Amino acid sequence: MKSEGHFLHIASVEQGSLSKGDKVLAQIDKARRLAVMRNHTTAHLLQHALRQVLGDHVHQAGQLVNEKNCRFDFNSFAAMTDEEIAKVEEIVNNEIMNAFPVTMEEMPIEEARKLGAMALFGEKYGDTVRVVTANESIEFCGGTHVSNTSQIGLFKIVSESSVAAGVRRIEAVTGLGVIELLNEFKSVIAQSAKALKLANLTELPEKCASVFAESKEKDKQLESLNQQIANAKLASILENAEEIGGVKVVASKLENTTPDILRKLGDSIKDKNEAAVALFAGVSGEKGTFYCVCTPEAVKKGANAGKIVKETAALTGGKGGGKPDSAMAGAGNIADMDKAVAAFSGIVKGFIA
Repeated sequence: MKSEGHFLHIASVEQGSLSKGDKVLAQIDKARRLAVMRNHTTAHLLQHALRQVLGDHVHQAGQLVNEKNCRFDFNSFAAMTDEEIAKVEEIVNNEIMNAFPVTMEEMPIEEARKLGAMALFGEKYGDTVRVVTANESIEFCGGTHVSNTSQIGLFKIVSESSVAAGVRRIEAVTGLGVIELLNEFKSVIAQSAKALKLANLTELPEKCASVFAESKEKDKQLESLNQQIANAKLASILENAEEIGGVKVVASKLENTTPDILRKLGDSIKDKNEAAVALFAGVSGEKGTFYCVCTPEAVKKGANAGKIVKETAALTGGKGGGKPDSAMAGAGNIADMDKAVAAFSGIVKGFIA
């Protein structure tokens, strides 16, 4: 804001006090300003690199630069591959290492367009514009920039993601931000190695693969054991079957049972020649699952697994459904699963002709 040839600034007093007539000295936070400049110039180099790697259809769809990072949104319908990200990083870092001068010049807009300067789509410009040039990157821009690409130091992409339909976002860091990022990575690697009791960091990938393989093997063994326990229970479950309209009806709740085990138990009943409807309710951690099966003879009598399991799951606030002979549903509140299992025979009775 200007007033009688002077600039007015708004500030907040964090320590001490101010009175009318006091003289103050306003100074730019040089370190912060330089960091912002590095990230802003990088945004220009990034757009140019993206157009080289992905194509000339790439245009800026949003941007945020501050002292911490460079965020750049651009139009694209496909996620970038690891190879494309690496290529963009290589191009930008080459521009930095080659120490190209960065120039800022005001000129008539038509002259700027003849130079091939890129403008923001939908932005309105006056007759005179400011053009920022860094090697082959030429853009309309009124912001603050470094005077040479070498001042950026280093460039590293942290992430590439989708933010809207047809719009991707790159988050990147420059200069000291790259060093901070590397230190964070180093700390994570060191902590991981310590947790795995490794003295040599180079052994980390092999150790992680080994631990993962061991974990998968133990999961298989546990699932096999749970399957054996469930099979052992199946005989007693069938012995206590209730008969409704010539259809055997069984329902049972099983702890520490995966949906896959429920499916195997149900399928062992589904192929029986007699009319039967079965419900297996499994609980694994905080997740509950219902699996209902109806034999062909039971289906002929009106039983429908998809509709039956939907009604059953609804008693817990859950949802699901499926085919007439088999269907699965998720439980809402697992505390209500016992109530749902107890109500199962009544639900089945409503379907039997």
